Amino acid sequence: MLIMTLLACILPGYAQDKPKKSRAEMHKEMVEFKTKYIAQEMELTDEQKEKFAPLYEQMDRERWQLFRETRALEKKLKNDKTATDADYESVVKALNQAKEKGAQIEKNYNEKFQKFLTAKQVYKMKEAEDAFNQRMMKMRMERKQKMHTKQKAAKQRIN
Repeated sequence: MLIMTLLACILPGYAQDKPKKSRAEMHKEMVEFKTKYIAQEMELTDEQKEKFAPLYEQMDRERWQLFRETRALEKKLKNDKTATDADYESVVKALNQAKEKGAQIEKNYNEKFQKFLTAKQVYKMKEAEDAFNQRMMKMRMERKQKMHTKQKAAKQRIN
């Protein structure tokens, strides 16, 4: 809980005070932060943390790459005003395959995690991931709402 509170307080100010970082740098920092948060929620021993962090970050990179690929397909299709039914069918098929691949990635890493984590810890990892992702989504929505409110106020000042 402490980490989530720190995240909520630090990230907005952090982004404003520092020079802009590349997406890759920001993503890397976020993954490291997320890994520490999840490890804390799982109540890992020091020995488990040493094994967990690199493996979890590797899994996250694989899932992130898969997400980026599928997001690119969706974006391309969305921006293609001449897309055919065959194009849509192709993207739907690719998205389904990506979901299957994502499930396979998770299954493969669960097997690796189970070599040094208890079943309860693996379960807590999933809970912590969900909680972290929900918090990040909420923060994004709050930021978008704040930006929308600022834009609306700016338009009202102009008029």
